[in-house]
Amino acid sequence: MTELPVRRLAADDWAQLRDARLAALADAPYAFSSTLERERQFTEQTWRDRAGSGSTFAAWDGDAIAGLATGLDEGGGGWHLVGMWVSPQLRGVRIADRLVAAVCELARQSGAASVTLWVTEVNGRARAFYRRLGFVPTGGRQLVRPEEPDHWEEELVLRLR
Repeated sequence: MTELPVRRLAADDWAQLRDARLAALADAPYAFSSTLERERQFTEQTWRDRAGSGSTFAAWDGDAIAGLATGLDEGGGGWHLVGMWVSPQLRGVRIADRLVAAVCELARQSGAASVTLWVTEVNGRARAFYRRLGFVPTGGRQLVRPEEPDHWEEELVLRLR
């Protein structure tokens, strides 16, 4: 398989971002703090703002997004990785590695000392993936969504320096 290009999104990528994000929420509703129902209601402007934020990377399969990852500058030398997803048909071919690497490189360039993320306790594959990349548990644990009291996630951190 040819390696898919990974690039930072721009505001004009809003429709592809919307399609990929809704696919992610439908595919793995347990993995996100938001819901498909909530994000279906977003306006075009909301999607444009998200795509144009400068901190979301996508792997492209032709004109469609096959994987997503967003980095958020938390201030104080730390970044947070959110919204990580790869299309089920393309899992296992290192797209996720490249998306995480892109977010971590952006964080490094901004002077960040670490990148944190939350991963659901039921997602063993994602937990193993992040640990393979060097993320380690912080001891933090929280509910994914308050309305689901049995659905927990664990915080992991990767030290960049």
